[in-house]
Amino acid sequence: MNVTAADFTSWEQQTTALAAIGQSAALVSYLAQGRHAAETDIAANVNTVLVIDPGSLAEIYPNLGSLGLGFKTLQDMFSNDRFRENAELIRYTLGMLVLRNKLINNKPMQDIIRVKLAQIKPLQPVSSGRHSDLPEAEEKNLREVSYEQLARLYQDTISTLPYRIQVQGKAAELNNEQTANRIRALLLAGIRSAVLWYQLGGRRWRLVFYRKRIQETAGNIRRKLIVTD
Repeated sequence: MNVTAADFTSWEQQTTALAAIGQSAALVSYLAQGRHAAETDIAANVNTVLVIDPGSLAEIYPNLGSLGLGFKTLQDMFSNDRFRENAELIRYTLGMLVLRNKLINNKPMQDIIRVKLAQIKPLQPVSSGRHSDLPEAEEKNLREVSYEQLARLYQDTISTLPYRIQVQGKAAELNNEQTANRIRALLLAGIRSAVLWYQLGGRRWRLVFYRKRIQETAGNIRRKLIVTD
């Protein structure tokens, strides 16, 4: 039997939303540094922001296996032995939580984002198989259009808030339009998961006082996913 978010306790659901934020942070770092970032992982994260009015957590994260990088990232970030090594990922994650706070207090911006997101098509990675009769090149072009629309939405809204996440990386990567579009789309998706995390009861103080519990929960979920694969 496959493990789904519907089977999770409230704490596991919080950890899942937090893992999605962590995965956004990790993928942003990979892209900025020119490291390999799987297109399927990017799309899995970005598609969460395109789920409007979900009825359950499982509708937002339909395939928990696609969040494997996120759960591993949580384990690493909350490990005392690897705290310094993951300082950049922690900074990105906390930055998305700060932007959630800014966004939640700006109702007009929330409305704009909601309307624009409804007009953007979900992403279908090439490796997930063909889903239409369109030529592969045209499907790829449609995917890039979605990334571009999400990036523009981020620039027109989130980037105008009185706080910015400074992404560090190689100039050649940050100046690449397709890479920059993916980074902004991932940050937008991370902020969306931060909103969900808060709705599920997540609070920043818990990141300090429940470090070990978060790490252990992320590890337990990873093991469940491995067993059921």
